[in-house]
Amino acid sequence: MKTASKVVRAVAQILDADGGVAGTGFAVAADTVITCAHVVRAAGHGPGATVWVAFPHANAAGHVQAHVLPGPWRPPGAQDIAVLRLKSAPPGMDALSLGSAEGCRGHRVRTFGFPAQAPPGGHFGYAEAGDLLAGGNGADSTLLQLTDANDITTGFSGGPVIDEMTGLVIGMVTSIAAPDRHLKGLSVAYATPTQVLREAWRELVEQEVSPYRGLEPFTAEHSEWFHGRDAAVHGVLEALGTQRRLLLLLGPSGAGKSSLVQAGVLPALAAGGLPGSDRWLPLVVRPGQDLVAELEHAGLTVAATDGIMPSVRRRLAAEPGHDRVLLVIDQFEEILARPAPGESRIPEKCAAAAQALMAPGTELAVILVMRDDFYPQLAALAPELLAAATPGLLNVPAALSTPELRAIITRPARAAGARFEDGLPERIISDVLAASPTRQASTTLLPPLELALSQLWERRSDGRLTHQAYQQLGAITGTLTAWCNTALHQLPSGHRPVARRVLTALVRPADESHGTPATRQQVPLTRLRALATEAARPEHGRAFDDVLAALTRHRIVTTRTATERGGAPGEPTAELIHDSLIRDWGDLRDWVAQDHRFQVWLHRTAGQQARHIISGLPGDLLHGTDLAEGRDWARRRPLPEEIAEFLTASQERQQAGVRRGRLVNTVLAGLLALALIATGVAFWEMQTAVDARHKILAEQHKTQSRQLAAQSGALIDTQPDLASLLAVQAYRTSPTDEAKASLYRAVALPLRHRLTTHTARVNAVAFSPDGRILATGGADRTVRLWDTATGEARGTLEGHTDIVSSVAFGPDGRTLATGGADGSARLWDMPSRRLRGVISGTGSAVESVAFSPDGTALATGTRDGAARLWNTADSSIRSGLIGHTDAVRSVAFSPDGKNLATGGTDRTVLLWNTASGEIQRRIESIDAVRSVAFSPDGRTLATGEGDGSTRLWDTGSGQSRGTVATRADHVGSVAFSPDGRTLAVGGSDASVRLWDIAARGFTAAFAGHHGMVMSVAFSPDGRSLATGGTDRTVRLWNTTGRESRSTLTGATGTVNTVAFSPDGRSLAMGGEDRTVQLWDVTGSTPRRSLTVRTDPVSSLAFSPDSRILATAGGGRTVRLWDSVDGETRGTFTDPDSDVESVAFSPDGRTMATGSADGIVRLWDVANVEMKEKLSGHADRVQSVAFSPDGRILATGGRDRTVWLWDVADGRSRNILTGHTDQVNAVAFSPDGKTLATGGADKTVRLWDVANGIPRDTLPEHEGSVQSVAYSPDGKTLATSGDDKTVRLRNTTDGEIRRTLTGHTGHVRSVAFSPDSDTLATGSDDKTVRLWTVGVPDAAEAARTLCRALHRDFTYPERSAYLRDLPSGPACPDS
Repeated sequence: MKTASKVVRAVAQILDADGGVAGTGFAVAADTVITCAHVVRAAGHGPGATVWVAFPHANAAGHVQAHVLPGPWRPPGAQDIAVLRLKSAPPGMDALSLGSAEGCRGHRVRTFGFPAQAPPGGHFGYAEAGDLLAGGNGADSTLLQLTDANDITTGFSGGPVIDEMTGLVIGMVTSIAAPDRHLKGLSVAYATPTQVLREAWRELVEQEVSPYRGLEPFTAEHSEWFHGRDAAVHGVLEALGTQRRLLLLLGPSGAGKSSLVQAGVLPALAAGGLPGSDRWLPLVVRPGQDLVAELEHAGLTVAATDGIMPSVRRRLAAEPGHDRVLLVIDQFEEILARPAPGESRIPEKCAAAAQALMAPGTELAVILVMRDDFYPQLAALAPELLAAATPGLLNVPAALSTPELRAIITRPARAAGARFEDGLPERIISDVLAASPTRQASTTLLPPLELALSQLWERRSDGRLTHQAYQQLGAITGTLTAWCNTALHQLPSGHRPVARRVLTALVRPADESHGTPATRQQVPLTRLRALATEAARPEHGRAFDDVLAALTRHRIVTTRTATERGGAPGEPTAELIHDSLIRDWGDLRDWVAQDHRFQVWLHRTAGQQARHIISGLPGDLLHGTDLAEGRDWARRRPLPEEIAEFLTASQERQQAGVRRGRLVNTVLAGLLALALIATGVAFWEMQTAVDARHKILAEQHKTQSRQLAAQSGALIDTQPDLASLLAVQAYRTSPTDEAKASLYRAVALPLRHRLTTHTARVNAVAFSPDGRILATGGADRTVRLWDTATGEARGTLEGHTDIVSSVAFGPDGRTLATGGADGSARLWDMPSRRLRGVISGTGSAVESVAFSPDGTALATGTRDGAARLWNTADSSIRSGLIGHTDAVRSVAFSPDGKNLATGGTDRTVLLWNTASGEIQRRIESIDAVRSVAFSPDGRTLATGEGDGSTRLWDTGSGQSRGTVATRADHVGSVAFSPDGRTLAVGGSDASVRLWDIAARGFTAAFAGHHGMVMSVAFSPDGRSLATGGTDRTVRLWNTTGRESRSTLTGATGTVNTVAFSPDGRSLAMGGEDRTVQLWDVTGSTPRRSLTVRTDPVSSLAFSPDSRILATAGGGRTVRLWDSVDGETRGTFTDPDSDVESVAFSPDGRTMATGSADGIVRLWDVANVEMKEKLSGHADRVQSVAFSPDGRILATGGRDRTVWLWDVADGRSRNILTGHTDQVNAVAFSPDGKTLATGGADKTVRLWDVANGIPRDTLPEHEGSVQSVAYSPDGKTLATSGDDKTVRLRNTTDGEIRRTLTGHTGHVRSVAFSPDSDTLATGSDDKTVRLWTVGVPDAAEAARTLCRALHRDFTYPERSAYLRDLPSGPACPDS
C-alpha cells in the first residue's frame, strides 16, 4: 500500500491567474498530471493553454508550468478530464500507480485535496467505494459512486481516489452530490474511474496487484500475501532459536522452500520472532557457478581473499544496527548438480563451500535450502558439511492440512479485497487432494495451485473469483499444462522447434549413475542461441529472439545478468522459472527424455573440452564412442562454436592416429608374448576391480538408505504408513544407524494393525465384549470379522443388499446386530456365524443400532426420523420413538439401560425413557448430530456434530458441559474409554484425537487415514482403539503406548518421584498428596502406604540393601523408613533449610541431601549425624547423585550449574556450566564415565566425568527436562519432561529409540528396574506407569511394522521414492 507521504508528494495544486488554488490534480508520470477539465476552466484556461501548478509537498516546492494537452481533453459535460504535460518536474515529486475500480465495492478509499477549510497544505478525505454508474457524466461515461464521504468537499475535485486495500488509484474525484430538501444525498461524491481516464489517455498503464505469484517464489515484499505456512515457519524459527549456526532445510521440488524462507521466516525474524532477531542482517544468495562470487555480490566483499568470517565482521561493522548475519543460500543443490561447461568439478566446489560455511564465528548463521533428492549427493561429496548441518537438519512438511490449504487459497484474495464464489475454495481443495496419489495436500502441488490461482485472479469478475473461470482454466491439474502450451501455440509453427531446443537446453540432464535427478540450469544466452539455432539460417536467429520474448513474457523462462567478482556485469543467462515445469509439464518431460542422449553427450563433452583447455593434452580430446556420437550429432543438431571446434580438433587427431596405426601393428606382433604374461596380471586386476565395485555398491546402498531414512523422518507425522514402509526399505537397503533410528521411530507409532479387505468405505466398527473380535461394516454391503491380536480375517457376513451403516455386539458376545441402508437390521449368531433373524419393519434405511446393557432390547435409528426399540428374543417391536424431524444418525443406551439417547440431522438430541417410551429431555445443538455416546457413569453425553465440534452435555440437566473443538469440518464418531477418562473423536480431517476429560485437552492424535474417519470404538480394556474410514481401511491403535504395561493409580496428587528397590521387588512413589506408596512390582499391587503428614515428597531413595527408604521434600526433615514393615527408623533434620533431594552412597553408609539454601550435606547413616557441608551452589540444589564407585557426588541446582565433589575430602572437583536454565536432574552412567544432566532449558547434556568436558547436548524435549536415568546395563538413557513424554536414547549410537506417550501431565520422574527391562514414570496426572523398554532387534522391528501395515508400496509411491532401487517388496509377505 502507498504511504501517505508518497500520496501527498504526488498531489498538485492547479492555480488560477491570481495564484489561488482552483482545484487538485495528481501526477501519473514524471511529466504528466491528471485533473478535471472543470478545474482547468476554473483556473481560467482550456485545451492548448499553459497553466501553473504547484507541488506543495515536493522537496523543492514551487510553481511549475504545464501544457494542457488538447487530444485527451474531455469537457466538463462529457467525462470532465484534463491531462497536463509538465515542462519540468520538481525534485521529490512522486507519481501514483493506477489500478482498476472494478470489484472495489465496499473498499475504504482516501483522497487528498485543498478545500478552503483545510490547512494551506491540504488534507485527506475518506469514503467508501460504491458501485459503477453508467451514463453518469455524459451518455457514454461511467462514474464511481463514493459513500460515507463526509470529508470530501469542494476543493477535492481532481484529487486521486486511492483504494486502501491495494494502494492503487481507482479514480479521480469529479463532483460532490447536492442534498435534496430533505437533506438526502449528503456524504455522497462521484469519481471518474480509471478505466475512463485510460480511454481518454491511452498512455496510462494499469498496475495489476496480484496476491498470487504463479510459478515465481514469494519474497519478503510479498509477505502480506504469504499464508498457510505458519507451522512450517514456526519450525524453522524454533530450529534457529536453539542457537544452531548451520541449518539445512530440505524439501521436494515445488514444496515452496524459497517462499517459506523469504516471505515467511525472514519477515518473522525482522519482526522479532526470536529474541534479538530484529537486529539480524539477512543476505539471500544462490550458489550459481561461483558461490564465493555470489557472496561478494551480496555484500560480503572480501570473502574471496580474507574468508567469510572476516567479511561478515566487516559488513557488521559497517552497519551498526545489526549484530548478526543470517546467510540464506537458496537452491544449494546447484553446487551438487552435474557441472555446467566451464565450471569447476563438483568435489572442488563442495570442498570450497564446506570450508566457507563451516568457518567458526557466532556472528554468522547459515540456512542451506536444498531439494531433498540431492541428499545422497551431499552425503557423498561433502560429508563434513552434512555432519555439521545434521544437528540442524529440518524437513519442510511434505503435506498441508486442510486449514493451511484453505488459507493459501482464500486469505491472499481476501487481503486484496476480493472474494470467492460460494463453494469454490472447497472445490479447489478437493481438486488438490484428488491430484495427489495419497489423497493428501502435497506441498509439491503448490506451483500448479499458485499458477491456477494467479490466472483465476486475472479472470475475476466484479471482485469475485468464479467457478466459471476456474472451469475454463482446466482446474488444478490442467492449469500448468494449458498455460505452457498456450505460450507455445501462440508462436508461429516454424518457431516451435526452436522453442523446444531452448527449453530442453535449460534442463540439466539426470545423472542416473549418481542418482542425480533432472533439474533446471542457468545457460548463457550466447550458448543458448547456438544450441537452438543454425548459423546458416538467419531466420532461426529472429525466431530465437521471438521465442525467448514469448517464454519470458509468460514467465516460463527468466533472464538475468550475474555480477562478476569486483562488480563487473557478467554474461546474461536464461533459466526455467521453476523445477516443477520439468516434473509436471508433460510435453517438456517428454522432450527432455527424447533429448536425453544429446544433452548428456553435450555436458560430458563440455567438461572434456574444459579439461583440454587447462591441460592441452591430446588425451583430453574426444575419442572412441564420444567422438563417433559427436560426429552424428553435428550432422543433426547445431552445436556451440567452442564444442564444434573441439569436435574438429578431435577428428583431426583421430585421422593422424590412423596413419600411425599401420606402423604400430608391426610392433604389436612382437609384443604378443608379453601379452600372455600380462594375462595373469589382468586376472588379478579384474578381481580387485570386482572387490572395488562391491565396495562402491555398498557405499551407494548406505547413501540410499540414509536418504530413505531422512524421507521417513519427514513423513512420520503426516503420512505414518508411508514413513514406516520407507523405514523398512531403508533398513533392508542397508542397515545404517539412520535406518535403524527410523525403524525405531516408526515402530513406536501407535498403529497395531491396518486391515484392508473392505472394498468401499468403512462405516462402523465394534469390539466383542471379550475384546478378541472386531466387527466392521462397510459400503461394500459386507460385515467383516477380525482377530484383534493378529489382525487376521476371521470371516465375512453377507446378506445386506445395500450399505452396512452400523454394527453392535450383544453384551454376552454371542449376538451381533447390523443395520443397513436396505432398511433391515440383522441379528447374527457369532459361534456359528449364521443369520439368526431379520428385523425388517424399520420403514427406512437403518443408520444406527445398539443393544441394551441386558441384551433384551435392540435400538434402531432410521433415516425417516424414527427410533425404535425391538425385543431381541423374537424381533418384535417394543416401542416406536417419534420425536425427530429428520434422520436419526446415532443411538446409544445409558449404562444402566434406563435411557436411550438419539441424535439426528435435525440438530437435536433426545433422551428417552426406555420403559415408557417418553421423551425425558430435549437438547438443542448447533449442527447435525452424527454420533452420540454416554460416559461409563452415565452422567455425560458426548455428541459429534456436523460443524466439526464435539459437545459434552450433563444428562441430568441437559446443560452444556463444554465443547471440544477439532480441526475437522465434520465429526464422524465419538466414543468414551471404559474408564471414562478419555474421549475419542474421529472426523473429516482424517485424524483421530484423544481428549482428556479431566484436563480438558487433547493428549494424542492418530494420523494415518486418508479420508474421513466414520467410526471409532474402544476395546473393553481401553488399551486399543478401532477406527474405520472412507479410505476403506480399518485401523487398530494402541491408546496407552506400545510398551505401557500397567498404570498405578493410587496417588491423589502429582507424583514427584519414583524409585525401584535394588532387589527389584518394590516400587516406591511419592508426591504432592504427602504419602509414599510401596507397590509390589510383580503383581502391580499396593503393598503399603506411608504418611509423611506435613510436607509433599519431592525425593526418595532406597538403601543399597533395599531395607531402608529415605524420603524428603518441602520441609527440613529426611525420614528413614523400614521398607518391610513401614516403621520409621530415624530422621535427619537440616538445621537451616528445606531439603529438596536425597541419595544413598553405593555402600549405604552415607546419605547426601541437597537443600534450598544451596548447601549439600553428607550424613552418617549409622549414627544419624551430619558429616560434611559442601558449599558452592548459589541457589537451591535440585538433584544429587553418587557415582557408582561412591567417590564422586554430582549436584545440580537452580543456579544453572552442576558441581562434582570428592566425597572423601568434600572438595569441589569440577564445576560444569552450559545449561541456560536451572538443572533439575543428574545421573551417572553405570561405568561412571559419563554424567547426564537435564534442565529447564529443554536439553540433556552429557559430560565426561574425568575432565568435565561436555560430550554432547541433546535437544530432548519441547519443555523443561524433569528427570534423567541410565538403565543398569548402561544401554539406555531415559529422560522425561514437561512435554508429557519419556524418551529412550541408545547410549551406543546416541539415537532416540523410543518416545513413550500416554501420560496426560508433566512427567516428573523416571526410574529403571534393576534388570533394565522395566521403566517406572511418575506424572502430574497422578499416575505411575510401568513400561517394558527392552530395545528390540532392528530386524524384528521391521517385521513388526510389516505385520501392522498389511501392505507394500503403491506404484505412485514406488515411482516417487524408490526410482533407483530394486522393484522387490519392502514387506515380502504383504
